[in-house]
Amino acid sequence: MSKRKSTLKVISVDSEIDLVQGLGELVKRLAKEAFTRQEQFHVGLSGGSMVKLLTKALIEADVDTNRWLFYFCDERHVPENSEDNTFHAYRKHWKTELPRIRDEQFVKADTSLDLESCASNYEVKIRTEVPIAGSLPQFDLLLLGMGPDGHTCSLFPEQPESLQQIHRLVIPIRNSPKPPPERITFTLPLINNARHVAFVVTGAEKAKVVEDVFVEVDKLFPAAWVDPKNGDLTLIVDENSGRYVRSLSS
Repeated sequence: MSKRKSTLKVISVDSEIDLVQGLGELVKRLAKEAFTRQEQFHVGLSGGSMVKLLTKALIEADVDTNRWLFYFCDERHVPENSEDNTFHAYRKHWKTELPRIRDEQFVKADTSLDLESCASNYEVKIRTEVPIAGSLPQFDLLLLGMGPDGHTCSLFPEQPESLQQIHRLVIPIRNSPKPPPERITFTLPLINNARHVAFVVTGAEKAKVVEDVFVEVDKLFPAAWVDPKNGDLTLIVDENSGRYVRSLSS
């Protein structure tokens, strides 16, 4: 068993309604804290089930998102109007359900560029927009998911070299084991410089890997490498995914 430097807070809930409420309360609190330091709240988003869950959470929390900026912890290298594009997924949901969130609040990757240029260009945007702490940009919150294989962002166990990157903040991913094959992703130095990282994980098929990552801290799984060096780490799980971590819940 490995040890993490950050303290893990586990929020274990019995229903999606409770999960949505917990997520809403977390983002609302962190936004309020951010506005005591600066003018904007910088949030990194993940795709998949996070899209619907965060949409429901923001509606439930009835939070003012006017000064929020949204980024993408990874993005598929596909056209912006593709159903596989994470920005497209959020925009499609929020255009009808959260219309107060404006297009200019998204800091998105330019997937019309070649893959290498897309990654480099997005890193420049992040270094320009996100406040610096130490020598690196520091997000106020990163919202991460995790796959049954323990991947997070587009950091996969089949590509361990991506976990060793220490110089670049955004890298291209080729031959992803999960389609589509080409992506860009945040690297660990950027992820672990965040003020707060929150994993939101649901589903019985992820129960064992949740234990492996958050209890055993098994570094075979990329998600286990997420360990904010000067920030907080939260895990929000439902009844099915969190069956083996209930003893850790706050």
